Amino acid sequence: MEALETLDYVLHIINDYVLLQILGIAFSIQVFYILLFFVKAKTYPKAKTQHRFGIVIPARNEADVIADTIKCILKSDYPRDLFDVYVVADNCTDNTAELARKAGAIVYERTDNDPKHRKAGYALKYLFEKIMEEHKGYEAFIKFDADNLMEPDYISRMNDAFDAGVKCARGYSNSKNIDQNVVTGISGLWYIRDCRFASHFRSAIGQGTMLGGAGMMFSAEIIEKHGWDCLSSSDDAEFTMRRLNQDKIKTMYVKDAIVYEDQPSTLKDTFNRYKRMAGALHSLFYTQGIKSLGLFFVRWKWTYIDMFLTLMFIPVCVLMCLWLPVYYIFYLIYHGIMEMKFGIFPVDANGMEFSNFYKCLKMIGIMLSCAFVLAFILQALLAVGLEHKRIKAPVRKMLPAVFLFPAFMIIYAIAITLGVFSKPKWKQIKRNTSTISIGGGQVAAESAATGGDEVAQAQTDADGGGVPAADNAHGE
Repeated sequence: MEALETLDYVLHIINDYVLLQILGIAFSIQVFYILLFFVKAKTYPKAKTQHRFGIVIPARNEADVIADTIKCILKSDYPRDLFDVYVVADNCTDNTAELARKAGAIVYERTDNDPKHRKAGYALKYLFEKIMEEHKGYEAFIKFDADNLMEPDYISRMNDAFDAGVKCARGYSNSKNIDQNVVTGISGLWYIRDCRFASHFRSAIGQGTMLGGAGMMFSAEIIEKHGWDCLSSSDDAEFTMRRLNQDKIKTMYVKDAIVYEDQPSTLKDTFNRYKRMAGALHSLFYTQGIKSLGLFFVRWKWTYIDMFLTLMFIPVCVLMCLWLPVYYIFYLIYHGIMEMKFGIFPVDANGMEFSNFYKCLKMIGIMLSCAFVLAFILQALLAVGLEHKRIKAPVRKMLPAVFLFPAFMIIYAIAITLGVFSKPKWKQIKRNTSTISIGGGQVAAESAATGGDEVAQAQTDADGGGVPAADNAHGE
Protein backbone atom coordinates (compact mmCIF):
# COMPACT_ATOMS: atom_id res chain seq x y z
CA MET A 1 0.00 0.00 0.00
CA GLU A 2 2.78 2.41 0.88
CA ALA A 3 4.49 1.66 -2.44
CA LEU A 4 1.28 2.51 -4.31
CA GLU A 5 0.96 5.78 -2.38
CA THR A 6 4.52 6.70 -3.36
CA LEU A 7 3.88 5.76 -7.00
CA ASP A 8 0.68 7.83 -7.02
CA TYR A 9 2.53 10.84 -5.61
CA VAL A 10 5.42 10.59 -8.11
CA LEU A 11 3.07 10.18 -11.08
CA HIS A 12 0.99 13.12 -9.84
CA ILE A 13 4.08 15.36 -9.77
CA ILE A 14 5.16 14.26 -13.26
CA ASN A 15 1.66 14.70 -14.70
CA ASP A 16 0.66 18.02 -13.11
CA TYR A 17 3.99 19.83 -13.05
CA VAL A 18 5.72 18.51 -16.16
CA LEU A 19 3.52 16.93 -18.79
CA LEU A 20 0.42 19.11 -18.41
CA GLN A 21 2.69 22.16 -18.58
CA ILE A 22 4.12 20.89 -21.88
CA LEU A 23 0.60 20.40 -23.23
CA GLY A 24 -0.35 23.87 -22.06
CA ILE A 25 2.59 25.46 -23.87
CA ALA A 26 1.85 23.52 -27.06
CA PHE A 27 -1.80 24.55 -27.19
CA SER A 28 -1.59 28.07 -25.78
CA ILE A 29 0.06 29.51 -28.87
CA GLN A 30 -2.73 28.10 -31.04
CA VAL A 31 -5.35 29.67 -28.78
CA PHE A 32 -3.46 32.95 -29.06
CA TYR A 33 -3.67 32.85 -32.86
CA ILE A 34 -7.40 32.14 -32.76
CA LEU A 35 -8.09 35.05 -30.40
CA LEU A 36 -6.37 37.34 -32.90
CA PHE A 37 -8.50 36.16 -35.84
CA PHE A 38 -9.37 39.78 -36.77
CA VAL A 39 -5.75 40.61 -37.69
CA LYS A 40 -5.32 41.00 -41.45
CA ALA A 41 -2.57 39.15 -43.28
CA LYS A 42 0.07 41.08 -45.20
CA THR A 43 -0.68 41.87 -48.82
CA TYR A 44 2.10 42.41 -51.33
CA PRO A 45 2.10 45.32 -53.79
CA LYS A 46 1.86 44.69 -57.50
CA ALA A 47 5.27 43.64 -58.76
CA LYS A 48 7.28 46.08 -60.84
CA THR A 49 9.00 43.19 -62.62
CA GLN A 50 7.60 39.92 -63.92
CA HIS A 51 10.14 37.24 -63.04
CA ARG A 52 10.84 33.94 -64.74
CA PHE A 53 9.46 30.82 -63.00
CA GLY A 54 9.98 27.11 -63.30
CA ILE A 55 6.93 25.07 -62.22
CA VAL A 56 7.88 21.61 -60.92
CA ILE A 57 5.60 18.63 -60.29
CA PRO A 58 6.69 15.21 -58.97
CA ALA A 59 4.34 12.46 -60.15
CA ARG A 60 4.19 8.70 -59.80
CA ASN A 61 1.38 6.93 -61.63
CA GLU A 62 -0.75 10.06 -61.82
CA ALA A 63 -2.45 9.46 -65.18
CA ASP A 64 -5.87 10.28 -63.72
CA VAL A 65 -4.94 13.80 -62.65
CA ILE A 66 -1.74 15.11 -64.22
CA ALA A 67 -3.31 16.51 -67.41
CA ASP A 68 -5.87 18.61 -65.51
CA THR A 69 -3.15 20.05 -63.28
CA ILE A 70 -0.93 21.06 -66.22
CA LYS A 71 -3.81 22.52 -68.21
CA CYS A 72 -4.88 24.55 -65.17
CA ILE A 73 -1.35 25.95 -64.76
CA LEU A 74 -1.13 26.83 -68.45
CA LYS A 75 -4.37 28.84 -68.15
CA SER A 76 -2.67 31.17 -65.65
CA ASP A 77 -2.87 34.89 -66.29
CA TYR A 78 0.92 35.10 -66.08
CA PRO A 79 2.82 35.67 -69.37
CA ARG A 80 3.30 32.27 -70.97
CA ASP A 81 6.88 33.00 -72.03
CA LEU A 82 7.89 33.59 -68.41
CA PHE A 83 7.20 30.14 -67.01
CA ASP A 84 7.72 26.51 -67.95
CA VAL A 85 6.06 23.43 -66.48
CA TYR A 86 8.22 20.43 -65.58
CA VAL A 87 7.03 16.98 -64.55
CA VAL A 88 9.25 14.22 -63.21
CA ALA A 89 7.51 10.94 -63.94
CA ASP A 90 9.01 8.90 -61.15
CA ASN A 91 9.01 5.10 -61.41
CA CYS A 92 5.74 5.22 -63.34
CA THR A 93 4.06 2.10 -64.64
CA ASP A 94 1.27 3.99 -66.39
CA ASN A 95 1.18 6.70 -69.08
CA THR A 96 1.72 9.68 -66.76
CA ALA A 97 4.72 10.87 -68.82
CA GLU A 98 2.84 10.67 -72.13
CA LEU A 99 -0.20 12.54 -70.81
CA ALA A 100 1.99 15.22 -69.21
CA ARG A 101 3.81 15.84 -72.51
CA LYS A 102 0.55 16.06 -74.44
CA ALA A 103 -0.78 18.55 -71.89
CA GLY A 104 2.23 20.83 -72.45
CA ALA A 105 4.81 19.96 -69.81
CA ILE A 106 8.51 19.24 -70.17
CA VAL A 107 8.86 15.70 -68.83
CA TYR A 108 11.77 13.78 -67.35
CA GLU A 109 11.37 10.11 -66.54
CA ARG A 110 13.17 8.61 -63.57
CA THR A 111 13.65 4.99 -62.56
CA ASP A 112 15.15 3.99 -59.23
CA ASN A 113 14.72 0.45 -57.94
CA ASP A 114 15.71 1.33 -54.37
CA PRO A 115 12.45 1.37 -52.32
CA LYS A 116 13.97 3.91 -49.92
CA HIS A 117 14.35 6.38 -52.79
CA ARG A 118 10.73 6.24 -53.90
CA LYS A 119 9.85 9.52 -52.33
CA ALA A 120 9.02 12.94 -53.75
CA GLY A 121 12.30 14.32 -52.38
CA TYR A 122 14.44 12.03 -54.52
CA ALA A 123 12.32 12.75 -57.59
CA LEU A 124 12.69 16.50 -57.05
CA LYS A 125 16.44 16.17 -56.51
CA TYR A 126 16.72 14.41 -59.87
CA LEU A 127 14.47 16.97 -61.60
CA PHE A 128 16.34 20.01 -60.29
CA GLU A 129 19.67 18.51 -61.33
CA LYS A 130 18.30 18.19 -64.86
CA ILE A 131 16.85 21.69 -64.90
CA MET A 132 19.97 23.37 -63.54
CA GLU A 133 22.14 21.57 -66.10
CA GLU A 134 20.25 23.38 -68.84
CA HIS A 135 20.62 26.84 -67.22
CA LYS A 136 17.20 28.14 -68.19
CA GLY A 137 17.68 31.32 -66.18
CA TYR A 138 14.81 30.82 -63.77
CA GLU A 139 14.67 33.27 -60.89
CA ALA A 140 12.25 31.22 -58.79
CA PHE A 141 10.43 27.90 -58.71
CA ILE A 142 6.92 26.87 -57.73
CA LYS A 143 6.23 23.28 -56.68
CA PHE A 144 2.80 21.74 -57.03
CA ASP A 145 1.53 18.25 -56.33
CA ALA A 146 0.20 16.23 -59.24
CA ASP A 147 -3.46 16.64 -58.22
CA ASN A 148 -3.43 20.40 -57.52
CA LEU A 149 -5.53 23.08 -59.17
CA MET A 150 -4.93 26.79 -58.65
CA GLU A 151 -6.50 30.15 -59.31
CA PRO A 152 -5.36 31.84 -62.56
CA ASP A 153 -3.53 34.57 -60.64
CA TYR A 154 -1.53 32.16 -58.43
CA ILE A 155 1.80 32.74 -60.21
CA SER A 156 1.15 36.50 -60.35
CA ARG A 157 0.53 36.61 -56.61
CA MET A 158 3.71 34.68 -55.91
CA ASN A 159 5.57 36.99 -58.28
CA ASP A 160 4.37 39.97 -56.23
CA ALA A 161 5.82 38.39 -53.08
CA PHE A 162 9.07 37.41 -54.82
CA ASP A 163 9.48 40.91 -56.25
CA ALA A 164 9.01 42.27 -52.70
CA GLY A 165 11.99 40.22 -51.52
CA VAL A 166 10.33 37.00 -50.32
CA LYS A 167 12.62 33.99 -50.86
CA CYS A 168 10.22 31.24 -49.82
CA ALA A 169 6.41 31.29 -49.59
CA ARG A 170 3.26 29.24 -49.30
CA GLY A 171 -0.22 30.16 -50.41
CA TYR A 172 -3.75 29.61 -49.19
CA SER A 173 -4.54 25.88 -48.96
CA ASN A 174 -8.08 25.33 -50.18
CA SER A 175 -9.94 22.13 -51.03
CA LYS A 176 -11.46 20.82 -54.25
CA ASN A 177 -13.96 18.51 -52.60
CA ILE A 178 -14.60 19.97 -49.17
CA ASP A 179 -18.35 19.29 -49.40
CA GLN A 180 -18.10 15.73 -50.74
CA ASN A 181 -18.73 14.23 -47.29
CA VAL A 182 -18.00 14.89 -43.64
CA VAL A 183 -14.50 13.37 -43.89
CA THR A 184 -13.39 15.70 -46.69
CA GLY A 185 -15.09 18.58 -44.89
CA ILE A 186 -13.11 18.05 -41.70
CA SER A 187 -9.83 17.51 -43.54
CA GLY A 188 -10.34 20.61 -45.67
CA LEU A 189 -11.25 22.70 -42.63
CA TRP A 190 -7.99 21.70 -40.96
CA TYR A 191 -5.94 23.50 -43.61
CA ILE A 192 -8.31 26.46 -43.97
CA ARG A 193 -8.24 26.93 -40.19
CA ASP A 194 -4.44 26.88 -40.19
CA CYS A 195 -4.28 29.46 -42.98
CA ARG A 196 -6.92 31.77 -41.50
CA PHE A 197 -5.63 31.84 -37.94
CA ALA A 198 -1.95 30.94 -37.58
CA SER A 199 -0.69 31.96 -41.03
CA HIS A 200 -2.70 35.19 -41.13
CA PHE A 201 -1.29 36.42 -37.83
CA ARG A 202 2.26 35.32 -38.62
CA SER A 203 2.07 37.16 -41.92
CA ALA A 204 0.70 40.31 -40.29
CA ILE A 205 3.69 40.59 -37.92
CA GLY A 206 6.26 39.57 -40.53
CA GLN A 207 6.99 36.13 -39.08
CA GLY A 208 7.52 32.88 -40.96
CA THR A 209 5.09 30.00 -41.24
CA MET A 210 5.35 26.28 -41.97
CA LEU A 211 5.08 24.93 -45.50
CA GLY A 212 2.15 22.57 -45.59
CA GLY A 213 -0.57 21.51 -47.94
CA ALA A 214 -0.26 22.18 -51.64
CA GLY A 215 1.94 24.69 -53.45
CA MET A 216 5.18 26.43 -52.50
CA MET A 217 7.41 29.10 -54.07
CA PHE A 218 11.15 29.49 -53.50
CA SER A 219 14.06 31.40 -54.96
CA ALA A 220 16.27 29.70 -57.55
CA GLU A 221 19.22 30.88 -55.43
CA ILE A 222 18.32 28.20 -52.87
CA ILE A 223 18.53 25.44 -55.47
CA GLU A 224 21.76 26.86 -56.87
CA LYS A 225 23.26 26.75 -53.38
CA HIS A 226 21.88 23.48 -52.00
CA GLY A 227 20.16 21.61 -54.80
CA TRP A 228 17.08 19.85 -53.45
CA ASP A 229 18.38 18.69 -50.07
CA CYS A 230 15.12 17.54 -48.46
CA LEU A 231 14.73 13.80 -48.94
CA SER A 232 12.46 12.75 -46.08
CA SER A 233 8.80 11.80 -46.43
CA SER A 234 7.95 15.25 -45.10
CA ASP A 235 10.03 17.24 -47.55
CA ASP A 236 8.07 20.51 -47.36
CA ALA A 237 8.35 20.76 -43.56
CA GLU A 238 12.01 19.77 -43.84
CA PHE A 239 12.50 22.50 -46.47
CA THR A 240 10.96 25.06 -44.09
CA MET A 241 13.25 24.11 -41.24
CA ARG A 242 16.46 23.79 -43.26
CA ARG A 243 16.00 27.15 -44.92
CA LEU A 244 15.24 28.80 -41.59
CA ASN A 245 18.05 27.16 -39.62
CA GLN A 246 20.75 27.12 -42.31
CA ASP A 247 19.94 30.16 -44.44
CA LYS A 248 17.89 32.41 -42.12
CA ILE A 249 15.09 32.34 -44.72
CA LYS A 250 11.56 32.52 -43.37
CA THR A 251 8.66 30.97 -45.26
CA MET A 252 6.12 33.73 -45.78
CA TYR A 253 2.38 33.43 -46.33
CA VAL A 254 0.71 34.82 -49.46
CA LYS A 255 -2.99 34.81 -48.66
CA ASP A 256 -4.21 35.56 -52.18
CA ALA A 257 -2.26 32.74 -53.88
CA ILE A 258 -5.00 30.11 -53.71
CA VAL A 259 -4.34 26.46 -54.50
CA TYR A 260 -6.77 23.54 -54.28
CA GLU A 261 -6.00 19.96 -53.34
CA ASP A 262 -8.00 16.78 -53.18
CA GLN A 263 -8.89 15.64 -49.67
CA PRO A 264 -9.17 11.93 -48.80
CA SER A 265 -12.83 10.94 -48.75
CA THR A 266 -12.69 7.95 -46.40
CA LEU A 267 -11.70 7.64 -42.77
CA LYS A 268 -9.27 4.88 -43.71
CA ASP A 269 -7.40 7.06 -46.26
CA THR A 270 -7.33 9.97 -43.81
CA PHE A 271 -5.95 7.77 -41.04
CA ASN A 272 -3.29 6.29 -43.33
CA ARG A 273 -2.31 9.77 -44.53
CA TYR A 274 -1.34 10.93 -41.06
CA LYS A 275 0.29 7.65 -40.16
CA ARG A 276 2.59 8.05 -43.17
CA MET A 277 3.74 11.53 -42.25
CA ALA A 278 4.24 10.87 -38.53
CA GLY A 279 7.64 9.22 -38.57
CA ALA A 280 9.30 11.85 -40.74
CA LEU A 281 7.87 14.74 -38.72
CA HIS A 282 8.81 13.05 -35.45
CA SER A 283 12.43 12.73 -36.61
CA LEU A 284 12.38 16.29 -37.93
CA PHE A 285 11.34 17.59 -34.50
CA TYR A 286 14.35 15.99 -32.80
CA THR A 287 16.77 17.27 -35.46
CA GLN A 288 15.74 20.55 -37.06
CA GLY A 289 13.08 21.36 -34.44
CA ILE A 290 15.45 21.14 -31.46
CA LYS A 291 18.06 23.02 -33.48
CA SER A 292 15.54 25.79 -34.14
CA LEU A 293 14.86 26.10 -30.40
CA GLY A 294 18.59 26.53 -29.77
CA LEU A 295 18.90 29.11 -32.55
CA PHE A 296 16.11 31.16 -30.97
CA PHE A 297 18.45 31.95 -28.08
CA VAL A 298 21.17 32.94 -30.54
CA ARG A 299 19.21 34.96 -33.10
CA TRP A 300 16.27 36.03 -30.90
CA LYS A 301 13.68 35.75 -33.67
CA TRP A 302 10.20 34.54 -32.76
CA THR A 303 9.88 32.40 -35.90
CA TYR A 304 12.46 29.94 -34.55
CA ILE A 305 10.56 29.08 -31.40
CA ASP A 306 7.25 29.20 -33.26
CA MET A 307 8.41 26.54 -35.72
CA PHE A 308 9.76 24.48 -32.81
CA LEU A 309 6.35 24.62 -31.14
CA THR A 310 4.63 23.73 -34.40
CA LEU A 311 6.70 20.57 -34.80
CA MET A 312 6.27 19.81 -31.10
CA PHE A 313 2.66 18.83 -31.85
CA ILE A 314 3.93 15.44 -33.02
CA PRO A 315 5.48 14.33 -29.69
CA VAL A 316 2.57 16.05 -27.92
CA CYS A 317 0.12 13.81 -29.81
CA VAL A 318 2.12 10.77 -28.73
CA LEU A 319 2.12 12.06 -25.17
CA MET A 320 -1.64 12.56 -25.21
CA CYS A 321 -2.30 9.08 -26.56
CA LEU A 322 0.13 7.19 -24.33
CA TRP A 323 0.57 9.01 -21.05
CA LEU A 324 -2.81 10.63 -20.38
CA PRO A 325 -5.03 7.51 -20.70
CA VAL A 326 -2.62 5.34 -18.70
CA TYR A 327 -2.13 7.91 -15.94
CA TYR A 328 -5.79 8.83 -15.45
CA ILE A 329 -6.96 5.21 -15.58
CA PHE A 330 -4.42 4.37 -12.87
CA TYR A 331 -5.45 7.46 -10.88
CA LEU A 332 -9.17 6.62 -11.00
CA ILE A 333 -8.66 2.94 -10.14
CA TYR A 334 -6.27 3.69 -7.27
CA HIS A 335 -8.36 6.42 -5.65
CA GLY A 336 -11.61 4.59 -6.37
CA ILE A 337 -10.34 1.56 -4.42
CA MET A 338 -8.95 3.72 -1.61
CA GLU A 339 -12.20 5.60 -1.17
CA MET A 340 -14.83 2.97 -1.90
CA LYS A 341 -13.22 -0.13 -0.39
CA PHE A 342 -11.10 1.25 2.43
CA GLY A 343 -12.93 4.52 3.12
CA ILE A 344 -9.69 6.49 2.90
CA PHE A 345 -10.45 10.06 1.78
CA PRO A 346 -8.01 12.99 1.50
CA VAL A 347 -8.59 16.08 3.65
CA ASP A 348 -8.59 19.66 2.32
CA ALA A 349 -7.09 22.75 4.03
CA ASN A 350 -10.25 23.19 6.12
CA GLY A 351 -10.08 19.64 7.46
CA MET A 352 -12.98 18.45 5.29
CA GLU A 353 -12.85 15.12 3.49
CA PHE A 354 -13.32 15.07 -0.30
CA SER A 355 -13.24 12.49 -3.09
CA ASN A 356 -10.23 12.47 -5.41
CA PHE A 357 -12.09 10.00 -7.63
CA TYR A 358 -15.00 12.33 -8.39
CA LYS A 359 -12.73 15.36 -8.48
CA CYS A 360 -10.67 13.67 -11.19
CA LEU A 361 -13.76 12.69 -13.21
CA LYS A 362 -14.96 16.29 -13.08
CA MET A 363 -11.56 17.59 -14.15
CA ILE A 364 -11.40 15.15 -17.08
CA GLY A 365 -14.85 16.29 -18.22
CA ILE A 366 -13.85 19.95 -18.04
CA MET A 367 -10.55 19.30 -19.87
CA LEU A 368 -12.26 17.40 -22.69
CA SER A 369 -14.98 20.03 -22.99
CA CYS A 370 -12.52 22.91 -23.18
CA ALA A 371 -9.79 21.25 -25.22
CA PHE A 372 -11.93 19.39 -27.75
CA VAL A 373 -15.55 20.52 -27.74
CA LEU A 374 -15.24 24.24 -27.09
CA ALA A 375 -11.83 24.94 -28.64
CA PHE A 376 -12.13 22.87 -31.81
CA ILE A 377 -15.83 23.31 -32.57
CA LEU A 378 -15.62 27.05 -32.03
CA GLN A 379 -12.49 27.47 -34.15
CA ALA A 380 -13.97 25.34 -36.95
CA LEU A 381 -17.19 27.35 -36.84
CA LEU A 382 -15.24 30.61 -36.80
CA ALA A 383 -13.12 29.45 -39.75
CA VAL A 384 -16.23 28.66 -41.79
CA GLY A 385 -17.78 32.01 -40.89
CA LEU A 386 -14.69 33.99 -41.81
CA GLU A 387 -13.78 32.05 -44.95
CA HIS A 388 -17.20 31.14 -46.34
CA LYS A 389 -16.57 33.16 -49.51
CA ARG A 390 -13.47 31.10 -50.31
CA ILE A 391 -14.86 27.73 -49.27
CA LYS A 392 -16.40 26.07 -52.30
CA ALA A 393 -19.46 24.88 -50.37
CA PRO A 394 -22.59 26.29 -48.68
CA VAL A 395 -22.19 26.96 -44.96
CA ARG A 396 -25.03 24.57 -44.09
CA LYS A 397 -23.15 21.68 -45.74
CA MET A 398 -20.12 22.42 -43.58
CA LEU A 399 -21.94 22.18 -40.24
CA PRO A 400 -21.56 18.38 -39.80
CA ALA A 401 -17.80 18.78 -40.29
CA VAL A 402 -17.73 21.64 -37.80
CA PHE A 403 -19.43 19.68 -35.02
CA LEU A 404 -17.40 16.54 -35.66
CA PHE A 405 -14.12 18.44 -35.81
CA PRO A 406 -13.08 17.31 -32.28
CA ALA A 407 -13.36 13.68 -33.43
CA PHE A 408 -10.82 14.47 -36.15
CA MET A 409 -8.32 15.54 -33.49
CA ILE A 410 -8.66 12.21 -31.70
CA ILE A 411 -8.22 10.27 -34.96
CA TYR A 412 -5.27 12.48 -35.90
CA ALA A 413 -3.54 11.93 -32.55
CA ILE A 414 -4.01 8.15 -32.69
CA ALA A 415 -2.79 7.98 -36.31
CA ILE A 416 0.29 10.06 -35.49
CA THR A 417 1.11 7.86 -32.49
CA LEU A 418 0.82 4.65 -34.49
CA GLY A 419 2.84 6.18 -37.32
CA VAL A 420 5.68 7.16 -34.98
CA PHE A 421 6.05 3.59 -33.74
CA SER A 422 5.63 1.87 -37.11
CA LYS A 423 6.72 2.13 -40.72
CA PRO A 424 3.46 2.55 -42.62
CA LYS A 425 3.48 1.24 -46.17
CA TRP A 426 1.93 2.96 -49.14
CA LYS A 427 -1.59 1.93 -50.08
CA GLN A 428 -3.62 2.97 -53.09
CA ILE A 429 -5.99 5.87 -52.59
CA LYS A 430 -9.16 6.60 -54.46
CA ARG A 431 -9.28 9.82 -56.44
CA ASN A 432 -12.44 11.83 -55.93
CA THR A 433 -14.64 13.12 -58.73
CA SER A 434 -15.89 16.68 -58.48
CA THR A 435 -15.83 20.05 -60.21
CA ILE A 436 -14.98 23.42 -58.73
CA SER A 437 -15.25 26.98 -59.94
CA ILE A 438 -11.86 28.51 -60.68
CA GLY A 439 -11.41 31.88 -62.31
CA GLY A 440 -15.13 32.10 -63.08
CA GLY A 441 -15.40 28.72 -64.83
CA GLN A 442 -16.05 25.11 -63.91
CA VAL A 443 -12.91 22.97 -63.79
CA ALA A 444 -12.79 19.22 -63.35
CA ALA A 445 -11.20 18.46 -60.01
CA GLU A 446 -9.93 15.18 -61.39
CA SER A 447 -9.72 13.66 -64.85
CA ALA A 448 -11.75 10.81 -63.40
CA ALA A 449 -14.69 13.22 -63.31
CA THR A 450 -15.28 12.37 -66.97
CA GLY A 451 -14.23 8.77 -66.80
CA GLY A 452 -16.07 7.29 -63.83
CA ASP A 453 -14.63 6.31 -60.46
CA GLU A 454 -11.09 5.10 -60.84
CA VAL A 455 -8.51 4.19 -58.28
CA ALA A 456 -5.50 6.42 -58.77
CA GLN A 457 -2.23 4.58 -58.78
CA ALA A 458 -0.74 7.43 -56.82
CA GLN A 459 1.80 6.76 -54.17
CA THR A 460 1.16 9.41 -51.62
CA ASP A 461 3.87 10.96 -49.54
CA ALA A 462 3.08 13.08 -46.52
CA ASP A 463 4.03 16.71 -46.59
CA GLY A 464 4.96 18.17 -43.32
CA GLY A 465 3.46 20.91 -42.08
CA GLY A 466 1.66 22.91 -39.98
CA VAL A 467 1.29 19.86 -39.00
CA PRO A 468 -0.48 18.09 -40.32
CA ALA A 469 0.45 18.67 -43.96
CA ALA A 470 -1.16 17.34 -47.04
CA ASP A 471 -0.15 14.23 -48.86
CA ASN A 472 2.05 14.95 -51.77
CA ALA A 473 0.66 12.34 -54.14
CA HIS A 474 3.96 10.66 -54.70
CA GLY A 475 5.91 7.56 -53.87
CA GLU A 476 7.22 6.52 -50.51
